[in-house]
Amino acid sequence: MAIELHHMRQFATLAEELHFGRAAARLNMAQPPLSQSIKRLEASLGFALFARTQRRVELTPAGQVFLAEARRTLQQADEAVRLARRAASEDLAELSVTFTSAALYRVLPAALRGLRDRLPSVEIRLDERPTDAQLAGLQDGSVDVGFVTPPLKSVAGLEVEVISRDRFALAVPISSPFARRDAVALQELAREAFVLFPHVQGPALHGRLMSACRQAGFVPRVRQEARQMHTILSLVAAELGVSLVPEGARSMCVDGVAMVPLAGFPADLTWDLSVAWKSKGAGRPLRAFIDIVRSLS
Repeated sequence: MAIELHHMRQFATLAEELHFGRAAARLNMAQPPLSQSIKRLEASLGFALFARTQRRVELTPAGQVFLAEARRTLQQADEAVRLARRAASEDLAELSVTFTSAALYRVLPAALRGLRDRLPSVEIRLDERPTDAQLAGLQDGSVDVGFVTPPLKSVAGLEVEVISRDRFALAVPISSPFARRDAVALQELAREAFVLFPHVQGPALHGRLMSACRQAGFVPRVRQEARQMHTILSLVAAELGVSLVPEGARSMCVDGVAMVPLAGFPADLTWDLSVAWKSKGAGRPLRAFIDIVRSLS
């Protein structure tokens, strides 16, 4: 007996429910045919996938291993169908775009306008996510392209290009003595409260910032965390703390905030923005969007 996808779906559904009646209902089939199908699958494999009693159904150790591989196979099959459908309806496709807040004042708005002009029929889905969540979406195929904060831990199977680099600046309330300075050294901030982006939003960059502060002789006292750059600057304006932000954030022009250069700040520590996508099966909308992003960087 050849193992087909519908056999794997039946097995995976039963493995999730551990109840023939509920699994059959989810599969829109009667219980006896499901039971017979599972028995034929086990006979074909030569080992039991489930341990059955009158009261319960449980996966055997072999069944647990088979479930992991079956899920991977089903996910790959679903991804193949999704990519094929997209290829069959190139200009009618949708594009799922994820981003961190740093993309909002850089390339993203112009890139979206460019895609609207070039392919107006493409439906664009936007979602702000932390970098790690974007990479997970790119890997499982639920996201087409993401604007992420490097450096990145794992990019297997993805194309990644740095599209902008910003030096860091110090954002302070206009009431702060630092606001009247030409530059401020990092070690001068040891007694300040900080407003920073959360670690999950860009783990590697967050870690490098913490390391730079430790090398300057202190551990930042983080009073408040915020994901959106505009929120960070608004909290600084409210005098909840100072922040280390990309120089490009000046363009946001938040009242009550002064941007001051950092003296002696590590030259190699920049707030970078990268675009990441899975090139395999990329349809026309994604290819066009990447071309537009490259032209703007």
